[in-house]
Amino acid sequence: MVSHRALLNLRGNRPRSRGQALVEFSLVATILFFLMLGILESGLLLFVVGTARFGAGEVARQESESGNAANADQVSIAVLRATAIGTTNLGSVSEVDIFRLIQQANGTLTQDVAHINKYTLAGTAIGATPWPPSMRNVVNGQSDFLGVTVFYKYNWKTGVFLSTSPLSLQQTFEIRLEPQTY
Repeated sequence: MVSHRALLNLRGNRPRSRGQALVEFSLVATILFFLMLGILESGLLLFVVGTARFGAGEVARQESESGNAANADQVSIAVLRATAIGTTNLGSVSEVDIFRLIQQANGTLTQDVAHINKYTLAGTAIGATPWPPSMRNVVNGQSDFLGVTVFYKYNWKTGVFLSTSPLSLQQTFEIRLEPQTY
């Protein structure tokens, strides 16, 4: 039979601390769990921001190429629907604004508030369209400048860190219409 003293020597001369590893693991696991959720959530947010940026750029590029075609806005919004921001559920597009920009004497561009077309992601106009594509100037050297703003929301997947309400974001691109007449 092994004595109590011999048993202590086998364990390193210290009494056994029951549950210590479990307590340490629970403290460290909680921190690691929140850290992993933060990494996952920030990665998803960066993906949505990047896809919205790409989508807005594609809409602006398509608008520039379409010029004053009667269906230019509809074609451009279809392009947005085909990008990742239009096909995933990570973010939701709430509005797409296509507007005229006015070039100032110093070269800067300002938004013409009287010429803004607002659409849903489905392509339905929100209100009137005061700047129909057929009215856009696409003459060489005089083409209009055009801006595109995509309004979207990121829905938090974990809801642990900041808020359970969606994060409202927007992405804007500015471009000059391609001349259709030389």
